[in-house]
Amino acid sequence: MHEPLVAALAVMGVGTMMAVGASLPPTHAGQSVQDAPKQAPAGAPSAPPPEAPPAQDAPSPPAIVPTPSADETRPAATPPVTPSDDPLPPQIPNLSEAGLPVVRLALGGEPFDLELAASDAAIAKGLSGRERVRRHRGMLFVMPYSRELGFWMVDCLVPIDIAYVNEQGIVTGVHTMKTEPLQRADESRGAYEVRLPRYPSGAKARYAIELAAGEFARLGITKGSEIKVDWQGVNTVARAARLAGSKR
Repeated sequence: MHEPLVAALAVMGVGTMMAVGASLPPTHAGQSVQDAPKQAPAGAPSAPPPEAPPAQDAPSPPAIVPTPSADETRPAATPPVTPSDDPLPPQIPNLSEAGLPVVRLALGGEPFDLELAASDAAIAKGLSGRERVRRHRGMLFVMPYSRELGFWMVDCLVPIDIAYVNEQGIVTGVHTMKTEPLQRADESRGAYEVRLPRYPSGAKARYAIELAAGEFARLGITKGSEIKVDWQGVNTVARAARLAGSKR
């Protein structure tokens, strides 16, 4: 969050397989054997041995096809879609649920829908109190002019990443901001804010982008990276939002 402003949290088939039983090749039984003829009495002419009957093939056992179990016939479950995996809508929303303008920017080659905070009230509120920051969402803070910035985690419920960007689009600093214990019932507001760590920009910056924790590392965005965005267009939207906020 920007001090003394209280910037909030993040700117952010397997197919069923049926086993089919295969019949074994037919098993051949051995030839039947006839009992040998009795021995002839001594001195009698020997009789020729009887001929063995022709071999008979043993009948083939019937093929056994196992009955598929309930698990085998049940369709593969579709993995649940978690909020962090929500795809971006084809049409960019005009306003977020919080009533802020939404801009779609490319970060690390991926599209992000960022709520634009430009008025004092929006910057002070930020994403504080929100229970999650979904992937490919976040917040873009636009200051009226460049200066050294410092954000803190006031009333923030989840950890978030922050990247400070100067007017040339160069990242001046990246931090992962951790959640802090919320204000206690016996703690004054001043005492609560004093104990919160600050995350500095490291140099003059005009913009701050907050995303879900770990996103900048995943995208390969570090200090010195260049974020190629139509910053003049961003400033135009920010001026309009700032003007609208001052009239409320």
